Amino acid sequence: MTFEINLIKWLQSIRSDILDFIFEFFTVFGEELVVIAVLGFVYWAIDKKTGERLGITVFISLGFNALLKLIIMRPRPFMVDDSIINLRPETSGGYSMPSGHTQSASTVFFGLYQFLKKRYLMIIAIIITILVAISRMYIGVHYLTDVLVGGILGFLITYYMYRWISKKSDLKTLYNVILAISFIGLVSIFIYNYITLSKTNFDSQQFYFNTEAIAKMIGTLVGFIVGVKIEAKYIKFENHRILYKNLIRFALGVGVVFLSRIALKELFHLFVNSEDLALDQYFMAGFASFLDFLRYAIMVIVGIGIYPILFKKINI
Repeated sequence: MTFEINLIKWLQSIRSDILDFIFEFFTVFGEELVVIAVLGFVYWAIDKKTGERLGITVFISLGFNALLKLIIMRPRPFMVDDSIINLRPETSGGYSMPSGHTQSASTVFFGLYQFLKKRYLMIIAIIITILVAISRMYIGVHYLTDVLVGGILGFLITYYMYRWISKKSDLKTLYNVILAISFIGLVSIFIYNYITLSKTNFDSQQFYFNTEAIAKMIGTLVGFIVGVKIEAKYIKFENHRILYKNLIRFALGVGVVFLSRIALKELFHLFVNSEDLALDQYFMAGFASFLDFLRYAIMVIVGIGIYPILFKKINI
């Protein structure tokens, strides 16, 4: 722990405007924008089947990451040592171990290599994962062990999911099992946190802090599966190799998904804002986490299962 704290302090001791820009740039490769952009491009513009398999791999990995964070409950470095600066507070909610950004980058980019089988993608995956890992320490939100575990887990989950999924022509059974586990898991996590926190003076903010991240990840996973099912039954779009149309698909798709995310966030804030929770508002804290689950599920359903309707409507 002392060594890891000292490593973060050393990284922050060499801070400069240029390094701040570089590492804040590379940390984005582990965030929602890049995950959605990469998965969307593969799914909408390259190969739907490959995008589907890469997507379920990524979302299983991130769901497992959120679960591990809740089990381990390791505070972030800036919470432990006041001299460490959190340079990116908007992306550092929840616990520290393992690093979600590093695991996300590792899963997405090693996944691209596994599913597309382009050798240069392996080099890109290694470079990006390392840079994201360093950036998370430089920014002050993760320890060395956090990023090592996140990077290794991302690689291993991708490797074994690819070997397993590539042998299956139909993922319906897997999807149904994941849906059942997801709903049971979400309810169980809510009940566990309620029972645990109710033994002391109930802290609504702590309840939300403990359940927010995993509610979002389960929502993403559920939304992806439901979206795939909707597309397969009602839309059945086809991939093509017309470059300008694929670029339109990609740009429009990313815009639709993020507009959905923003609109749903503003809408749900009319019901409850997690930042305004009073100490004993346990029901509202649970409701806020449930709305996070719902928001991410709807956002992904829109991108995967509804947005492709436009492909035929406007001929892209």
